[in-house]
Amino acid sequence: MTPFEWILTVCIAVMALSLISGLVLVLRTSDALTKAVISDLVFYTMICIFLTWTLTNPTSIGYEVALLAALAGGVLPTLSMARIISKGRR
Repeated sequence: MTPFEWILTVCIAVMALSLISGLVLVLRTSDALTKAVISDLVFYTMICIFLTWTLTNPTSIGYEVALLAALAGGVLPTLSMARIISKGRR
């Protein structure tokens, strides 16, 4: 393994620890707002892990996943967070 691959492996390990701690927090909390924020953290962490993995393992859909994640990760969580904060009122 090259030094770059070692650095990416360490980065993926740190992101995986963040993902696991977020999942534990989702299971332990009862607040809906906290669950919504942590679900965004889990989503972004999974996307980051995938995109970091694609730096050394080329895939044919890496770019498309990044675009879809940007679209779904930028617009949809903002709308859902607004609905959760306002308790469904418009």
